Amino acid sequence: MNVTYDSKSFLAAGRRIWLTAGEIHYFRHPRAEWRPALLRAKRAGLNAVATYVPWNFHETTEGDADFAGDKDLARYIDLIGELGLYAMLRPGPYICSEWDGGGIPAWLCAKPVLRFREDDPVYMAALESWFDRLLPIIAERQITRGGPVLTVQNENEYPGGWDDSMRRYIRRIGGMFRKHGIEVPILACNVHGDSETTVRINDSVDEKDQILEPGTILTYNHHVVVDPVYDLKRKQPDAPVVVTEFWSGAPVHWGDRVSDWPDRRSLARAAYEYASAGAQVCYYMFDGGTNFGFGGGCNIATSYASGYPVGEGGLLTDKYYAIRPANLFAGQFADFLADSESCEDREGIGVPDGVRLVVRRGRDGAMAFVSAHDGRKEIAVELPGAGAGTVLTVHLGEAQAAVLPVGLKLFGGTATVDYGNLTLLARDESRRALLLYGPAGTEGVVSVNGEVVRIPVGRRKVEAREAGGITLVAADEEMAGRCWILEDGSVAFGPDYAGERNRDGAWELLAGEGTPSSVYLDAGGKPASLPLRYVPETIEPPALNGWRSAASPLLAAGAAAGWQPLPEPCSHEELGVTQGYVWYAAEWESAEEGVETLLVSHAPNRVSVFANGSYCGTHADRRSVRMRDDYGHPADWAFEELTVPVAKGRNKFVFLSDDPGHNYDVPVPVGLRGPVYVGSRRVPVGSFREVAPQRVSEEAFRFLYSRFYREPAPLPAVEFELDAGAGRLAFLSIHGVHAWVTVDGEDVLPLSYPESPWTMFAQIKRWLTWRLPDRASGRKCTVRIQYAETVADAVRENLTVYTVPRSGELTNWRWKRWRETGDIAVSSLEVKNREAEKAGAVVLLPVGSRVLRKGKALTPAYFEAGFPMPGGERPVFLDVGEMFKGQIYLNGRNVGRFWRFGGTQRRYCLPRSWMQESNRLVLFEELGLAPQGVSLVFGEAGRWTANRWSPASGAMPSDKR
Repeated sequence: MNVTYDSKSFLAAGRRIWLTAGEIHYFRHPRAEWRPALLRAKRAGLNAVATYVPWNFHETTEGDADFAGDKDLARYIDLIGELGLYAMLRPGPYICSEWDGGGIPAWLCAKPVLRFREDDPVYMAALESWFDRLLPIIAERQITRGGPVLTVQNENEYPGGWDDSMRRYIRRIGGMFRKHGIEVPILACNVHGDSETTVRINDSVDEKDQILEPGTILTYNHHVVVDPVYDLKRKQPDAPVVVTEFWSGAPVHWGDRVSDWPDRRSLARAAYEYASAGAQVCYYMFDGGTNFGFGGGCNIATSYASGYPVGEGGLLTDKYYAIRPANLFAGQFADFLADSESCEDREGIGVPDGVRLVVRRGRDGAMAFVSAHDGRKEIAVELPGAGAGTVLTVHLGEAQAAVLPVGLKLFGGTATVDYGNLTLLARDESRRALLLYGPAGTEGVVSVNGEVVRIPVGRRKVEAREAGGITLVAADEEMAGRCWILEDGSVAFGPDYAGERNRDGAWELLAGEGTPSSVYLDAGGKPASLPLRYVPETIEPPALNGWRSAASPLLAAGAAAGWQPLPEPCSHEELGVTQGYVWYAAEWESAEEGVETLLVSHAPNRVSVFANGSYCGTHADRRSVRMRDDYGHPADWAFEELTVPVAKGRNKFVFLSDDPGHNYDVPVPVGLRGPVYVGSRRVPVGSFREVAPQRVSEEAFRFLYSRFYREPAPLPAVEFELDAGAGRLAFLSIHGVHAWVTVDGEDVLPLSYPESPWTMFAQIKRWLTWRLPDRASGRKCTVRIQYAETVADAVRENLTVYTVPRSGELTNWRWKRWRETGDIAVSSLEVKNREAEKAGAVVLLPVGSRVLRKGKALTPAYFEAGFPMPGGERPVFLDVGEMFKGQIYLNGRNVGRFWRFGGTQRRYCLPRSWMQESNRLVLFEELGLAPQGVSLVFGEAGRWTANRWSPASGAMPSDKR
């Protein structure tokens, strides 16, 4: 089967295809939940499912690609096909998706990659090896070979195009696709809205910086702002308009609350407006799932179901029902949408000012798309032609949108719907029925073959009338959102959900406490009663029992076995650790007892510090959101200093380096990446001098090179004088400024120096640290900071200067791998007292003191409990109670991070498919906070009774139980 495309749609063997798709990630759902998740998409009116393929999910260790179990991509694609859906594959290699490293393996951070996502020899060799194993799986499942794969995407939201290395990179990926026989259309989702009406491509409005590869379809990523797709169409007139990411929610970062943006009304309205613009859409996300293990990107919450149509545990949200009518319409009238064009004269239809009107005409008539954004409830629509002189009152409803028939021929041309004021929902060829809907309490007016009928739209009602030889079925908005068109042609209104068909041919219809009185369409297209039963469930989740704990033995700073020597601090990745925490240990000799200030010179992630067994705080704990975003307060830009109590003589330090997820623009190594000192002082800069643009060195140009700084033009600078003091060293920390440092005219390389950190993402708010040369110690020197793309004030505001004593550097470094589930089996204590503690139990005492919890010093610990298989079928969540931060393990499988910070997430989904008759739950708590209030709870999804319905036999539904 050959697949092509033209300006209107995709074509498979000459048959037009109109996509209404949703993004569902196999890697965010256990394998046992793939089919239910895909069925929810199909039942929502979708005909395609898109998924990324995260490289690092499969190749966690270089050269070893895993496609088994929950990673069986081939089976996932096959399931999509078995359900009659198309598959849209997005293999990256970069995927963003708020996923760890954007899908790029962290082990590449330990290799000499100079530029990620460019034609870098080390990066490309690894990529080609990965694609040699991945692409054959996709290729053999293309629609051209009998599979469901309709499109494949090249890279993802690529922001480069201004550098030849970037263009070569995109072309080389295309070459790998051809090498492995990719024959279906190639997408490039590199287009975003730049204004209310225009787009930017490859993050630029300059055509010279944009990549428009022949044979590749540029696609649009945005939310409810629709009109920029017309600008895309002008730039790409011979390809269909595809919205690869129709954002139906927003990712959530730790510290933020889940929002409902965009709200269900705006989402539904935009779905209609995209269709009116000739744009096919893919909801991102449709069903978000869970960031299991360490899968979430930097500071992304474990739940990835933030505000999307389907929540964790299969929860059908208000958005799910709100967008179903638009999706059903797009599916039922796909042939019209795929072969129609916008009419400039709008067929002579008149609407009031402020109303958006688009009329699309096809071979069988026209449709008028009307919408408003100002809250109006109804509009007057003036009709031409057969309805000349008629003014229809169109009630817009919650979505403030409607799709009206205009001389629309149906049922082989035997019926013409002249006009109507109700929104098109579906058509039923076998029953010669046209399904429409509108707001409850209004009246529908429809003309068919010249015969005008009026239909009342009742609340939670479905009415039918005969006109022009067909049946008109009218429902209100709620019932339209609960209209289920099943594979055998059966149509039901009202159930909460329609599940699978049983082997005996009966359908599973689900009803809850608030389910409307349901109906189905009989052979003549008339509504008939469909009584469904709901029996409240009384099952309670099991209690967690037999709590045991084991404190980490590692605070003895090397007393436990397994510590390995380390010449100097280095990243997790250089130690061969790509996921999970890392323990570091070091020592420092003090001449006297006291309280000192500790400087962690360079670590991009949270690092908990323990001095002589006492918790002293967490480096970088105040940093908010992700690495590329602004912080809430300038103080957060600094590398936080911690106060530590020290004893006379040898002091032992232990560091627990967190894995918050790698940056998901380009992967950034995590861990201790610079020296650590005791005795730090923050030094105010007395006065700055602004310096006229100065020549930059070759080294500085390579470092600062970006889209906005492509030639080594002279750069302005600020200067100041610095004397670190006798016996002291100086460090500079700069956040979010593209800067280069010289001391007395000589270049100073930053710690963990990358060649060009700004190339791909100039907007990344990176923080970098410079250690000034020894000659800055004990004498005055001139520090010059040249900067690009900013102003002098930004340098001053984002600069922090520290000095440390030479003798303050920690030495005798060691490191140890963190154990996921600890040593509970061999060393444990029963947790006896689990009464709830009072608010404010965690207290930060004055400088130099320990953090206490009711008199107990905080130390990392593991906690274990058991529970039997929960009854029923509702999803199971873990409420972490008063615990603060750590990891959750269920029967040895990493459920994900937990962090009770900012009210972001308190409950965590425990997959039933990972459970067994007797279950073991292990929690690693970074500070050893006891499991007060920790419990299992049921999710909101699944509060239904399953009813069996056999429409073919005429049997009424019966309670499945």
